[in-house]
Amino acid sequence: MSTLEENYIHNSEEVPTKKRIASIDFVKGLALAVIIWAHAALSWFDNDWRYIYGWLFSFMDFIGPSLFVFLSALSVVFSIKRKKIASSDKVIRNRIFTRGLVIIFIGVIFNPISLYVEGNTVSFPANLWGWNILMFIGFSQIFSYYALKFSKITRAILGFIVIFFSPLIREIIFQFKDLIGVNILHFIITSPLPQVPFLPWIAVCFISTIFGEYLSETMMKGTKEAYIRLFRIFAFYGVALVLTGLFIWIPRLGLDQWEPGWLIVNPTTSPGGTVVSTEYLHINLIELTSNNVFNYQFPGMAM
Repeated sequence: MSTLEENYIHNSEEVPTKKRIASIDFVKGLALAVIIWAHAALSWFDNDWRYIYGWLFSFMDFIGPSLFVFLSALSVVFSIKRKKIASSDKVIRNRIFTRGLVIIFIGVIFNPISLYVEGNTVSFPANLWGWNILMFIGFSQIFSYYALKFSKITRAILGFIVIFFSPLIREIIFQFKDLIGVNILHFIITSPLPQVPFLPWIAVCFISTIFGEYLSETMMKGTKEAYIRLFRIFAFYGVALVLTGLFIWIPRLGLDQWEPGWLIVNPTTSPGGTVVSTEYLHINLIELTSNNVFNYQFPGMAM
């Protein structure tokens, strides 16, 4: 057994299931700090060093939100299992729905503000709808409740289907978004503010609830062997998902060529090319990242 596995077991032993899990709360706080840092860092740099913000934001703004949404959906598993003994399914459902709807309501308030700050003019009430981080966290609470009704294998299959086919689905919807019916679908799935769009982010709910159940079951067993197995499951799927993200084939808007995820940011898909910034907001980071005083073009991010 490796030292890493021993440390993992040592930090996980004797965790009471009826109390808050300190490690999850800590990682949630870390994810929240990354989100705040990502959005506040721009004011810390002058024009000469602003490219650093683009480089940092490229990493922080998918690590922070994805980690926070992952943990938020995972917490639904613990919430249900803790309250099942003392509460009915209806009470548990109502509590989860109430919490999710409150977070969604807060997100709705922020949507018009975010659109105004970004200079996008969207008429009322359409400007209330937008997949910002708060909207999606609230939605993930509700969706995770229903995702738990499927088996782990079913959720894993659905999660990977969403991951693999979301780029193609979004490209097709974009191509025909001016058609009646498709425009409504585009509005719902992408929204005027696609910071954390429904596709592919909904896959996080499927996958996080799987890890949540594995973690909950392991804590109930409380044996050394169970924690070793949990560590290996987390490590295996973590590596598998990273490799999937790097080598998944992503279609361009014209559907005439596909390329792996690690090549999606390059001169042929930069702003003004085939990727539209209103669909993928972070594509604008390419220009910001490559605009530095040393006149150095970062590999894979050249204009």
